[in-house]
Amino acid sequence: MLRTGQHLGAYRIETLLGRGAMGVVYRGVRLSDNQPVAIKTVHTDLLVGPEREAILSRFRQEAAIGMRLRHPLIVRIHDYGEQDEILYLTMQLIEGQELGQLLEQQPTLPLRMNLAIVLQILSALAYAHGQGVIHRDIKPSNILVRRDYTIALTDFGIAHIHGSELTHTGELLGSPLYMPPEQLRGESVDERADLFSVGVVFYYLLTHRKPFVADSLAALMHKVLQEEPAPPSTINRELPTVFDGLLQRALAKRSAQRFKNAREFAAALRQARINALEATVALSAKGEKAKSAVLPAQPDQEQSTIVILTTETLVEQIAALTQQCLMERTTRPRLQQLAEQFDRWFTLKARVPSQMKSNVAGQRLQEWCAGETLTALVKRIHRDAPLPGQVLAEARGDWLELIGLFALLRDAAHRLGLASTLDAARDQMIQELTSAVFHYSNALNRLLFSEDNPQLIRISADFTRLELLQLALEELGADVEMRAMQQTLLLFANQVMSKINALIRQFLDSQDPLARFEVTSLLVEVEEMIVLAERLLEWGAGTAAVEAVGPGGTTMTEFLGSTQALGRLLADELIQQFEQERSRVMEPGESAFVFGQTIFVGRLRQLGLLYRFAARLEPSVQIESLHQLTAEVYRCLDQLTEKLLTTLEMLDPQQSVATTNLLWVRLSVVAELAEQFSWRELHQRILVAIRHRVIAV
Repeated sequence: MLRTGQHLGAYRIETLLGRGAMGVVYRGVRLSDNQPVAIKTVHTDLLVGPEREAILSRFRQEAAIGMRLRHPLIVRIHDYGEQDEILYLTMQLIEGQELGQLLEQQPTLPLRMNLAIVLQILSALAYAHGQGVIHRDIKPSNILVRRDYTIALTDFGIAHIHGSELTHTGELLGSPLYMPPEQLRGESVDERADLFSVGVVFYYLLTHRKPFVADSLAALMHKVLQEEPAPPSTINRELPTVFDGLLQRALAKRSAQRFKNAREFAAALRQARINALEATVALSAKGEKAKSAVLPAQPDQEQSTIVILTTETLVEQIAALTQQCLMERTTRPRLQQLAEQFDRWFTLKARVPSQMKSNVAGQRLQEWCAGETLTALVKRIHRDAPLPGQVLAEARGDWLELIGLFALLRDAAHRLGLASTLDAARDQMIQELTSAVFHYSNALNRLLFSEDNPQLIRISADFTRLELLQLALEELGADVEMRAMQQTLLLFANQVMSKINALIRQFLDSQDPLARFEVTSLLVEVEEMIVLAERLLEWGAGTAAVEAVGPGGTTMTEFLGSTQALGRLLADELIQQFEQERSRVMEPGESAFVFGQTIFVGRLRQLGLLYRFAARLEPSVQIESLHQLTAEVYRCLDQLTEKLLTTLEMLDPQQSVATTNLLWVRLSVVAELAEQFSWRELHQRILVAIRHRVIAV
């Protein structure tokens, strides 16, 4: 992983934004003008097999198309380059999240919001289509949603450009769930292919279900090609039926029956909105008006009336907003608004000091900062403190924001000359937080050594709480205690990683069934392994502890070596199991695949989890070990794909229906993994084979 302050071309790295199957995305700034950007990287030395050139070609195409398109709803690409075997492109920084993530957090978006999102997607596509670009991979993960719910369409890596040599008839790139029938069949596509994909996204937004659901890729393709989805109003009973016909046309099997272009689709959607939402809009507007009457004035409103606000009014607003934080929920926007109100009050005090000193409002503000409000706040902070192992049945999830509220009141108290009361409360909080960390060491030892499995899920949850405590110390200005806690957390992470190393070594040395069970449990918790390894590296960065457990340290080196050996063993076991099953399945009446199916699929997924770990882990850490692990996983999946396809060709599907279906399930799992890892060549190879089977049937 690139470090803060490191330069990549004409850009400086600031923070990590996210990780993907091929690389890492950072927040950075352009050196020439300090413009914030997102920097998407691909570490070319982790790319393996035929996927290497394919991935690089798609990456370059994404850069070329992104620099060509100029639309407010399409992520703009600024630059593209390569440095130290890191391929990168810099793009417009979008403050938001993927549509899929938004729907996980807010599964029931208002209908008006859903319509607005789809209309924006259609607007972006209308422009792209006008530039001769067909996206071909419209899905929630490629639609970014800003905080104001405006969207930004991204990832044109498999787009079709008129005249492009990168795209050919017969290709099967993209996600089958969102592909139109003609794309699944490998036929040439036009802009109406994107409209079908938008229809799938829209259907999901309205019903919270996918229009085509199946247990295997073959069954999914069959449904997309042959079956009509249920009308959305039959799934979401509150949905007006006017959208049924619109989606039926958007999801038509024949492209000629769909909307001609994105503008026609958008026009039909606007008309449907007019027909269906007039009453809803009126009622909503009425409700919002009533709600606004009881909320504190917003900053923009206050700016227009600041000249007539009295100090008494400001105190009332401060009191009301603080009460909302205590009684409802403390949020960052509310804290920001409260800080602005405090600043206005002190600004007025500075302008008319003689009036303010004798003003009752000043006395009320002093009472508010250090009286019952402080008592209630401190009580809630102590009650909801996310201490490791503590059950928080009534916690609201805003504990860190409550710490921010306390810091805000303490700052105001200092300005009012009331420092002693809040300083005492602060010292008590710091003592409680630091004590919790040291008390946790005993609990961690029990978790690590009372059982063979280190219970990573629980430990990870505890570490998350410890990080919250560390952030609270930072909020309280306890820098010395915060640094001491960081060193302690680093030692904790090292202890856990050492335990994981011991379990993997035990299995590799003995291959004992019980040891295999423990390692399998670890792989199920691979996300916690990833987070733990990242914490180990992040907490060790810039400290003396790096020498012990950081990028060059023995703990991480040993762990990566063990993981590589584990990946090789799982790959060999998969191939050996398949060869043994295949040698028996050719005998009449033999059903070897049936008995080994669960074990085979389980090993496949374990191998996939290991690859996810390698792809997510910091590329600068033992890069050779990571490359060997990724190459091992690819070698295994590539060989298995070839063996599965060859075996299927040899079998008579009419006489071996059960066996054939089992093999297609295995291929579907390999395809699922290949899509997760962005191995589009392997993914396409399997999809083409499945397509041939579905169409032949």
